[in-house]
Amino acid sequence: VIVVIFILPLLTMRIIAEEKRQKTDQFLITAPISLVEVIIGKFLALCAIMLASTLIIAIGVLIMSFYGTTPWVENLYSLLGFFLFGCECIAIGMFLSSITEHQFLAAIFTYTVYIFTLIVPGFCSYIFGADKAISKLLNVTDIYAPFDGMLSGVVDFNDLIYIFSVIAIFLVLSYKVFAKNSVQVSAVGKNKYFLSTLIPVIIIVAIVGINIGCSYIPTKYMEHDITKNGWYTITDETKEVLKNLNEDVTIYVLASPEDVDETVKHYVDSYDSESSHIKVKYKPTSQFPGFASQYTDASLYYSSLIIEMGEESRVVDYNDMFQYTYDYYSGGYSITGFDVEGQITAAISSLVNGDNKIKVYCVQGHEEIPMSSYITDTLKKANYVFQDCYLIGKDVPEDCDILVINGPQSDFDVTEVETVKNYIDNGGKVIMMAAFELYDTPNYDSLIEYLGVDVTDGTVLERNYGYLITAEDRSAILMIPTTDSPFTVGSSKINFMYRARGLKYDYENIPADTSITDIFVTTNESYCKVLGQTISAEYEAGDEEGPFPVGVYVRKRNQETGELADVIVIGSGLFLYEDIDNMVSHGNSDLFIDVSKNIIDNSLIVTIPAKELSYDYITVSTGVVLVYAAVCCVVIPLAFIITGIVILIVRRRK
Repeated sequence: VIVVIFILPLLTMRIIAEEKRQKTDQFLITAPISLVEVIIGKFLALCAIMLASTLIIAIGVLIMSFYGTTPWVENLYSLLGFFLFGCECIAIGMFLSSITEHQFLAAIFTYTVYIFTLIVPGFCSYIFGADKAISKLLNVTDIYAPFDGMLSGVVDFNDLIYIFSVIAIFLVLSYKVFAKNSVQVSAVGKNKYFLSTLIPVIIIVAIVGINIGCSYIPTKYMEHDITKNGWYTITDETKEVLKNLNEDVTIYVLASPEDVDETVKHYVDSYDSESSHIKVKYKPTSQFPGFASQYTDASLYYSSLIIEMGEESRVVDYNDMFQYTYDYYSGGYSITGFDVEGQITAAISSLVNGDNKIKVYCVQGHEEIPMSSYITDTLKKANYVFQDCYLIGKDVPEDCDILVINGPQSDFDVTEVETVKNYIDNGGKVIMMAAFELYDTPNYDSLIEYLGVDVTDGTVLERNYGYLITAEDRSAILMIPTTDSPFTVGSSKINFMYRARGLKYDYENIPADTSITDIFVTTNESYCKVLGQTISAEYEAGDEEGPFPVGVYVRKRNQETGELADVIVIGSGLFLYEDIDNMVSHGNSDLFIDVSKNIIDNSLIVTIPAKELSYDYITVSTGVVLVYAAVCCVVIPLAFIITGIVILIVRRRK
């Protein structure tokens, strides 16, 4: 952008000013074409130069597509924004060139206007506040804001209308100034001259009116998310929550509409447009300094939210709506994801549910793997509470909604096994990960067998390379839930089973009080081997062959009380280990979250994962970079220069 605003005044400063200085404007005035065509022709000529520059930049997008997957729609829309921004600057430059005969003055005027629109609107908003009249007035002159909007991945028709309006207004003004002394106007008489003056005014007023009118159209009709990952689109889960709302909810934004964070504003406007029960009110701290203290004692950051339903309310701090990562190169934090929708929907859902929290107890005392912050943070938004519990000499807490046993590395005591069995008999909900083959855990294994599922002594290995992360480790298996599985991770993620043990059961002789559904099943090329007793992990004759279930969902009914228990068993003790989970972009955690939501009888539990602002990296060799650099920086410019010289010579010979 800096390069563009530096170069464009050098292109536009001569476009009309030089015509006046050399008196060649008289040729244009007396030419057998209208002055409208003259102005549009000059404008399109300069736009052609801007278009050529944009197309050269677009070569980079094309090159990247050869070496990886690129977000084509976002890239092309950003390039369109760059081109239209240039056209906007060209129209302004043409008008300023038309008001003087000196190209140097035209350039100075143009630079002044560009710098003014770049600095002054933001400076006034900072000094006076974005909600002040002077700030709102100067924000209208901010030609950079719509361009920034086009780079965000959201098609906002207000941005496009603004850009085309600026172009149209300055072309009309250029025409009016250039035509002021022309024969075509002065010779038509006073009445027609008045009419010719009035028409441009009417056009400009109409353009301004269209912009004002479009600002009142609901957001859902004016904005469209084109990002590859749907960063700015509220999900179907949120729409379902809003659809089921029966009470009015007010979202208070601690900022003015002009000064609020753009991402936060986009989402709250989307909620407002989606449901008639949602109302958004802006409460800038400069005007309402004590408003937030009515709801919380905490000091809330600018653009934080207070969500109120009746007499109940929830507070969403601005910093909780974004994920930050420390950049060791820059020495600061950068936003790598945002959770605006997740926090707002969770707050609304918790208001509907009341203060009924879902208690998740994680068994401790056997070197269990700790729960990841990704899981706890996601489920806390939906009123889940995580607590540790020890079962030696104790019962499972009465308020336990879900009991989690996360890959123990030492065996359970017999009394602990009985405690968990009693909890299951009373209709408990359990999520448990099998212990590693290397750990001696016969008591814990007997707890799984109590469900009608046998645990293999060895580790499941895979021969099908299509399901392996690396050929060197046959126990690192990529999987997706079966079609019969009631739990899933969506179409964009997969699961990772590392050193999983098989979970065998007799399909045809399942007890009458039990139902078993496979969640994960290996391929027919899998096999089981006790790695602790063998040197080689390669398949050998006599090894037990697959397929093996490595994740099952068991429903067990107590014949006496009729209580129905839900138990999920995962064959890998490291299923939720953070490093394993990160390798599949939290796919394992997402399955755990889906299980936790579905085994609880609460249809209003909604958890929206944070949206990560990341793309896949494209890597090419230095040699490839040098080749493309030579083509773009040497070959193409030389081709233009040579072509220009040839055209010049041909014209001179004529």
